[in-house]
Amino acid sequence: MAKHNAETIANSLRKRICLEPPTQSPVLHEQELAHEFGVSRTPVRQALQRLAYERLVEVRSGVGTVVSALKVEDKQRDIDLAFSLLKVASEIEGDRPLSVEANAYIVALERQVNAANEIDLETNFTIRSTSLNIITNEMNSDILGNALKAALWRLFRWRMAEAADSSSGIDPRLTEVMTRMAEATRIGTLRALLEAQSMASDVPTHSNGS
Repeated sequence: MAKHNAETIANSLRKRICLEPPTQSPVLHEQELAHEFGVSRTPVRQALQRLAYERLVEVRSGVGTVVSALKVEDKQRDIDLAFSLLKVASEIEGDRPLSVEANAYIVALERQVNAANEIDLETNFTIRSTSLNIITNEMNSDILGNALKAALWRLFRWRMAEAADSSSGIDPRLTEVMTRMAEATRIGTLRALLEAQSMASDVPTHSNGS
C-alpha cells in the first residue's frame, strides 16, 4: 500500500467531513490521525493546515483542531455567499479560455453522472470535489480562488447533507449541474463554467431556505 502524504490525508479528511452531519464539530487529534494513516505528525499537520485554509477545520484555543460546524441559521447566508463569489469570479476572470485538461475532466465527469443509475454520497463527494478543484485551478487570482474554494466546500457540505436527509440519499442537483458544466465546455470560457454553477435549480431558493 502506498504511503500516505499530506495531500492524500487531506483528501481523506475532506471526504470524512463532507459525509458527516455538517452541524457536528469533532476534534481531530494529530497523534490519532498519524497512527491511523501510518505517518508522522508532520504530514498530518500539513494536511490540517490545508483544510484550515479551506475553512473545513478550525483551531480552537484549549481544544485543538476541530471540524468547522455549520449553523442551520446561517445556511442561506452560506449558500448566498457561494453564489455571490461565483458571480464575482465570472466577472473578474472573464472570457479566458478553459484549459484542455479542464475540458476533458468535465466531459468525463458528466458522462459518469449520466451513465450512473444512481449516485451514492461517496460518488457525489468525488464528483463535487473534482469539479471544485477544476474550477478553482483554472482561476488566475489565488486570493479569489481560495475564497471561492472555501465557500464552495461549505455549499457542497450543505448539498450533501440535503442528499443524506432525503429518502433517496441522492443529490438531485448533481446531474443538472454537470450537464450545464459540460455545455460550458462547448463555449470554452471560464466565465461560462462559473456561470454554469449558479443557474436553474442550484440557485438558492429563499422561500424554503434551501
